[in-house]
Amino acid sequence: MSLNRPVYEVVTITGDERGAGTDANVFVTLFGEYGITPKAHLASKSRTAFERAKTDVFRIRTHNVGPLKKIRIEHDNTGLSASWFLDRVVVTDVIRPHLRFYFPCNNWLSKTEGDCLCVRDLLGSMDPMDIPKYNKYVVSVITADVKGSGTDADVFINIFGEFGDTGERRLDNDKNNFEKGTEDKFTIEAPNLGKVRKITIGHNNKGSSAGWFLDKVVVDDMGNKIVYEFPVNRWFAIDEDDGKIQRDVLVGGSQPTGIVYNVQIVTGNIRGAGTNSKIHIVMHGSKGTRNSGQVFLEGGKFERDLTDIFNVEIAALLSPLSRVTIGHDNEGVSAGWYCEKVVVYCPFTGIEQTFPCSKWLDEKEGDGLIERELYEMVSLRQKRQKKHPWSLWIWTSDLAGAGSDADISFQVYGEKGKSDEIRLENKTDNFEQGQVDRFMVELPDLGKLTKFRIWHEKRNPFAGWHLSKATLLKTLTKEKYKFPCERWLDTNEDDNEVVRELPACGDVIAEPLPLLKYRVTVCTGTVGGSGTDASVFLNLIGDQGDTGDRQLVNCKNNINKFEKGNMDEFIVEAVALGQIRRVRIGHDGKGGGCGWFLDKVIVREEGQAEGAVEFPCNRWLDRNEDDGQIVRELVPFTDGQRLYNIDYHIAIKTGNIPGGSSDSNVFVKLYGEKGDTSKILLVVSANNLGNYFETGRIDIFAVETFDIGQINRLMIGHTNEGMRAGWFLDSVQILVPVHGRQYMFPSHRWLCKDEADGKTEVEIYPSEILDMEQLINYEVTVVTGNVMFAGTNARVFIQIFGDKGKTEVIRLESRSNNYERNTTEIFKMNAKDVGKVFKIRIGHDNSGIGSGWFLESVDVKHLIMALEDGELVVELLPEDAEELEVNTYEVCVFTGDMLGAGTDANVFINIYGENGDTGERYLKNSDNLNKFERAQEDVFIVTAIDLGPLKKLRIRHDNTKSHSSWYLDRVEIVDTKDDTTYYFPCNRWLAVDEDDGQIARELVPVDEAFMRQDEDEEGTAATLGLEQKSMSTTYTIKIKTGEKKYAGTDANVFAILFGENDDTGIINLKACKNYKNKFEQGMINEFTVEAVDLGDLEKLRIGHDNSGGSPGWFLDWVEIDAASQGQRLRFPCGRWLDKGEDDGALVRDLYPAELQTELYMPFVPYEIKIYTSDVFCAGTDADVFIVLYGRKGVCTQQKHLCVNKRERRLYFERGAEDMFIVELEDVGEVIEKIRIGHDNKGTNPGWHLDRVEIRRQLRKGKGSETTIFPCECWLAKSEDDGETVRELVPSDIITQKLLRDGTLKTTETEVEDALEIHTYTVSVRTGDTSGAGTDANVFLTIYGDLGDTGERKLAKSESNKNKFERGAVDKFSIEAVDLGQVFKIHIRHDNSMMGADWYLDQVEVLDLETEEVYMFLCERWLSTKKEDRRIERNFFVKFIDENVV
Repeated sequence: MSLNRPVYEVVTITGDERGAGTDANVFVTLFGEYGITPKAHLASKSRTAFERAKTDVFRIRTHNVGPLKKIRIEHDNTGLSASWFLDRVVVTDVIRPHLRFYFPCNNWLSKTEGDCLCVRDLLGSMDPMDIPKYNKYVVSVITADVKGSGTDADVFINIFGEFGDTGERRLDNDKNNFEKGTEDKFTIEAPNLGKVRKITIGHNNKGSSAGWFLDKVVVDDMGNKIVYEFPVNRWFAIDEDDGKIQRDVLVGGSQPTGIVYNVQIVTGNIRGAGTNSKIHIVMHGSKGTRNSGQVFLEGGKFERDLTDIFNVEIAALLSPLSRVTIGHDNEGVSAGWYCEKVVVYCPFTGIEQTFPCSKWLDEKEGDGLIERELYEMVSLRQKRQKKHPWSLWIWTSDLAGAGSDADISFQVYGEKGKSDEIRLENKTDNFEQGQVDRFMVELPDLGKLTKFRIWHEKRNPFAGWHLSKATLLKTLTKEKYKFPCERWLDTNEDDNEVVRELPACGDVIAEPLPLLKYRVTVCTGTVGGSGTDASVFLNLIGDQGDTGDRQLVNCKNNINKFEKGNMDEFIVEAVALGQIRRVRIGHDGKGGGCGWFLDKVIVREEGQAEGAVEFPCNRWLDRNEDDGQIVRELVPFTDGQRLYNIDYHIAIKTGNIPGGSSDSNVFVKLYGEKGDTSKILLVVSANNLGNYFETGRIDIFAVETFDIGQINRLMIGHTNEGMRAGWFLDSVQILVPVHGRQYMFPSHRWLCKDEADGKTEVEIYPSEILDMEQLINYEVTVVTGNVMFAGTNARVFIQIFGDKGKTEVIRLESRSNNYERNTTEIFKMNAKDVGKVFKIRIGHDNSGIGSGWFLESVDVKHLIMALEDGELVVELLPEDAEELEVNTYEVCVFTGDMLGAGTDANVFINIYGENGDTGERYLKNSDNLNKFERAQEDVFIVTAIDLGPLKKLRIRHDNTKSHSSWYLDRVEIVDTKDDTTYYFPCNRWLAVDEDDGQIARELVPVDEAFMRQDEDEEGTAATLGLEQKSMSTTYTIKIKTGEKKYAGTDANVFAILFGENDDTGIINLKACKNYKNKFEQGMINEFTVEAVDLGDLEKLRIGHDNSGGSPGWFLDWVEIDAASQGQRLRFPCGRWLDKGEDDGALVRDLYPAELQTELYMPFVPYEIKIYTSDVFCAGTDADVFIVLYGRKGVCTQQKHLCVNKRERRLYFERGAEDMFIVELEDVGEVIEKIRIGHDNKGTNPGWHLDRVEIRRQLRKGKGSETTIFPCECWLAKSEDDGETVRELVPSDIITQKLLRDGTLKTTETEVEDALEIHTYTVSVRTGDTSGAGTDANVFLTIYGDLGDTGERKLAKSESNKNKFERGAVDKFSIEAVDLGQVFKIHIRHDNSMMGADWYLDQVEVLDLETEEVYMFLCERWLSTKKEDRRIERNFFVKFIDENVV
């Protein structure tokens, strides 16, 4: 609590009577002019508070309530001697001590003494001699003269007036009260309440005959001389009327405009958490002035780990609540109770609040309280749809057999929409002949009501029901609607229907809508096996509402319905629907031959000759055919029929909890801003795991329906059938590709009759809505020709090209047997909007027996906005589009001239131009018999629709043969139409075990002059890697396998990167840079991928081929670093890719998490050539690194040139020239110096370096600039000065520029003002204290305004053999390029060896060239045990002394 809150001092004086003291917990509530404080516990440190004749002082912090009017003092009746005789209470405002109030009591607070009250309201004044005046209220309670009307339970009353309430008072005197037909009188003393507004009266349901029928209550306010009447005339009984045992009654008994609060009480999951005590709750309004009074929560179980739900009706709007008080009466065998939390939802405001408790309410546990004040955790507050309370009265007719024992359901329609289907449980004897049943129902804001549908589902003898009428009254506005019916809902009466639609009548309705009969003709197809025996239902959806799902039972013209070729007629009676826009039709999938081929549905108004609307379907409703759906929404268009519905992909995760799986049928209903779907049974899953809703698995269902707009909530539940019906629902995810949205609905709860709150359906609101790539619907019609063997069993793929780009390659398949001879098949797919379609590519993968395919025609349609009226219309492809020209390309492939360069694998190429690409083509027929041999040129002919100027190509092999590794020198492509040659240099391996392990490369064309230059210089390998690198993007991919058991995989993993312009195609993740055994549990594997012009990355597809011993893989996340774009993206996954886990998928699409995206300065490519000298033993196997410096100390990170041991062995041999292309930070126009060194490891680490050449692309114009750094000395521990790190400065710069005429101009200039090499003498003084010296390795970095030395190991002390001993000074020499003014050092040790702790006194740096001395005072420990436990520190220069020589 904040400390600035006012403090009140509360002094209690216990009376001097026998047994006056109490052991109970005492509470006080202060009532002031500005409000009421929460109930405060008067807790004392000493155990002896409230002893006889004792004064106790307490301080309570709470909000300021102004001058006090009264206090409420009470105890919880716990402990051995609970009775308390209170003399008086004095309350002082500590901040304003002149405000002191005296509250005389002089009375017992006891269940057994005096008037048996444990709660008293005391009036006070500032004069201790004042005797406050209390008001007397005489309460007369009249019990009705009805059989069984009396009660033995304890009756309580609370009187509410304008100045507050009396609190709960038990009505008790020494006679037998509340007997049938009697009047009982009680006197209540309380402070003046002013005008009385309402009473709350009820009982606690104790005793054998607790049910009570109360006639009325009369309250006589003696002080104000007013009598108030409260007519009630209702049962207070669990098993009568509405089951309530407590009611709010307004003065005059006018029907209270009750506001319903849905209260959930969650008992904790702790041993002994449950209780048999009576639980009560008080809800406090936002100002704290209004409250619900004490409400008894009857009928709950309050068992361990269960949720009890209560609907509490209060005649006051309290939501949002400021707090709740929860407690119990401490009776029963195990009275102690552990309450987890309380959740209160008020439909009227739509606010759901959570009040965490997680404490015992038990006199033997913790602080011993049995009542607590709970405050809301605001972060858990939820806004839901607002609903208003209505009274629904239903009159059953007074005819023989009119009553029904069925459960009745209803649904209400208004101008603004419709309610949910609401079930009226038939628990007590509702719907009996000649009876009126009253229900409280919550309805959303529907505007003016238009119709009411009421039905039951029982088609058995006793279910028949004759409904006279229904009325709905909005309790707050008294708006009233009547729905006359006077008809049977009975399978043997009237028209044999059990559903009725009733138009709304009443004062607000000028003209009720007419009731119409619609004649529906259902035409079953003539395909083999078309008919069905399943139960068919239909819903007509019009402008003014819908009919709801109607079972098609009573056929007018056929006894055997839905047979092949039948046209079955049905009558659907409904309130006028306006223009009928859609028909939803389906079946329940039950029975042997339940698959059904529906031709069409025709709907017309009975008695109207014209105006019939035809809804074509022409599809299966069968789990094993087409898309497996057994419910369809039909639209009245023949053209592009499938484009008008939207796909909702619903992924349902069952919790990983024992017994969490369910055999029941699950249904879902989605609510959107444009409407809601019907209840959809999820019976056909898209990922087909066989057994649905199993523990820990995810089932995915595709639902096709009209566009409901943004989803704001969903209802999900199950039918509670089957052996194990109970179900633990973890979460629901809904992906809507056409909107580009993904919705997350967390649930994590039981839907089970026997668990938690016993609900089997629940409404969930989305916790987050993610933006995904937005797709559109395409309808693809494929006609297979009518010739011998025309059909295929292969997998068919399609790709669509338009003026805005191209779609992904999409597989066309369904559950039926596709591509048979002479068939027309229609597929719907979601893909990127490519704008105006100008070509498609369709093909197959040659799999299966009889894969050859004769394709007649393909038709692609999608919806566009029509210009005239903004309607969606089907865009057809122009038949007469000007023919795209076909062009021939000559592809020359040059294999390199090195050992093992040739390949026997199959090679594929895809050529990209400004007008699209050729698609992947197999390079089959070359002019050589044996293709792709070492140093050979192979020529292939590729014909394709003209691509325009070429941009790039992708070339790969399939790695299938034993000698698959291939060194590709270059590809040249001649465009035969305009005779242009494009040069694509490669000079790299396409091999799993060479270079970066990729067997696919993307190449970009370079100018001819660059190619020619290489041929002029003898013997140099092509140096065009830099140009290739600068036009492509290198992606470093890090893949983290999860930490779970069995998370790793032996399968072959692949990935595809999708950018806004293009994708990489399949990349086999074979060559991991850091581990040989990949994708092991908890491991992070790193891979390199190069691609050209993908644009910004939008998604990543990653998967595996399910091969190997344990292929299942748990992928945690993928990180992709694109250095040349300066961004690092994180793609979270956290899911299995495993046939037996999760949703069974082996491939996942991942999207970047925006919050985890890192942006930095983009890197640029450098080509670094390293010349090892031609002297004895010049080569090295050590790990070589390099750092580049620009002006003002701008430098790159330290870059290791070799990735692994194999490369370290290959490179830096005697006399070799090694080239590396690396991406590093941009250091600016000039490279001032470089630092190069190695880690002195490996067999022969000593290295003699001749020179380093660094080439970069020119910032302006085409060309490059090479800077030469001579070295010509050893980097070796055993040679020269023993240094393994050297700093080099440039000597010459060579520039090559491409001129306008296509020639290269080369210029060479000497570097004039290169920095000099300086020697720095470093003196390190170790402190003179105990244990100051160290045996660890010490490292130093010196920083100046022109750069730094990089980290150097202080290896060889010139002054001492044993370095860094206590009190000693050690001298070291460091050679480095001129640092300018030195300003700081960074010093650390590696904590190795036994005595690693080091006390460093000071460091002195002397620049021998300028004779400047820099002093660094340290005087700190570098230790993991002492001071702040750091072993690395920065120190800044203390002073610079000019006079030291």
